[in-house]
Amino acid sequence: MTNAAVSAASTAALPALIVLGLDGGGKAHASWFGESETDLAEKAAGMMGMAALRASNDELRDLAGKLPKGKVFASGKAFVPFVKATMFDKIATHLPSSYKWPVRAAKPAGEKPKSGKKASAARDHQTTDPNEGLTIPEGWDKIVFGSLVLACENADEGWFPARVIQVSADGLFTLKWRDFPDWPVIVRRTHHLALLHPRHAE
Repeated sequence: MTNAAVSAASTAALPALIVLGLDGGGKAHASWFGESETDLAEKAAGMMGMAALRASNDELRDLAGKLPKGKVFASGKAFVPFVKATMFDKIATHLPSSYKWPVRAAKPAGEKPKSGKKASAARDHQTTDPNEGLTIPEGWDKIVFGSLVLACENADEGWFPARVIQVSADGLFTLKWRDFPDWPVIVRRTHHLALLHPRHAE
């Protein structure tokens, strides 16, 4: 590998941008992206209603180094994992005092918005408890449609809540991320899932 290639690889491995925001349940998310991903990550942040902050000084680079690395998908959105609220707050203090959070991208035109009291009730229902209607299985053989389990994109990105939306006869589970409902579904076998504690669905 040439010196130029080594230099480019090293630059790509360094945090250049931090994407942070809160999901519909108020949980904090943040991750870093390399220099080659900054344009795509900034666009993804706008689509997802999150902030994009350049790691432009030593303090921000140090904070970014403590975050999980993000991932930009072909859909234009990004995988921005959960972080502790204290870490989120430290990073958010670097946003300008006049900063306004981006507006989340609108739903596809084919989806008709609900109106009147029903729409208000639906919004309240969605934000009050994201786990309502889901069950926490107490064993591997108890995972069924509607179960809330943990899944991961890969071993380096951590485990996150996902709900089972389909169970096939040959033991495959189709899941949707609980906190990222617009992202593509994933398919996993039992040994690729983890169980939540029955008393702790957060």
